[in-house]
Amino acid sequence: MTFPMVRVGTWFQGPTGSGQGGWTAAAFERAIGAPVSVAIKAPIPLETDLEIHRVGDTWQLAGSGATPVLIATPWVPDVPDTAPVSIEEAAEASTRFPLFEDHPVPVCFSCGLEHDSMGVHAGELADGRWSSAWTAPEWAAQPDGTADPGALWAAIDCCQAWFAGNAGGRRHSVTVQIAVEIAEPIRPGETYALVAWAGDYLDGWDGRKRGACGAVFAGDGRCVARSRTFWVALDG
Repeated sequence: MTFPMVRVGTWFQGPTGSGQGGWTAAAFERAIGAPVSVAIKAPIPLETDLEIHRVGDTWQLAGSGATPVLIATPWVPDVPDTAPVSIEEAAEASTRFPLFEDHPVPVCFSCGLEHDSMGVHAGELADGRWSSAWTAPEWAAQPDGTADPGALWAAIDCCQAWFAGNAGGRRHSVTVQIAVEIAEPIRPGETYALVAWAGDYLDGWDGRKRGACGAVFAGDGRCVARSRTFWVALDG
């Protein structure tokens, strides 16, 4: 089977000079055409044609080198439930976003500080979860009127990033695994509440490792997407 190439444009950065993990993983999953959990194995090159290869029970995304950038494995969605958060609660939590002055990924198109970022600036809720209001961007509109799933993958990835890197104390970390289940299509121009919490993982760090779960709620409280991520701290 031949798969389409995956190419990440310069604007879709996460860390400076490399592709945003959620956005790229979503494009990878779409090219595969099946639910997958995606491991991020190396910085994602920009403006580079990345090829998909089937290797045993996995799919590998690689450029010109032999080392894969992403590896996908089949995934049966299994994210635990969490209570809905209103758009108003999510927007209020965003006022507690912790790193306006010292942002580790300021050019990230999802949570960065550029004027045209998606503004995923999560802050802590009273119950310890983290949340951000997020409006699906008009630029993500597809011909059928729904939003490109990559925009949602990027947004919920970043919401979980702020939870993982700040809940219980600040610690710089990077996404090493992400999976997203979209139950209902996202609509450009509509505002949603992004939520991140420990889920069924240990509530805190296990050495340099940490898990997080995410959910996306529509204005009427419907859960329209769920996510699992895994993180590794950069400090030893």
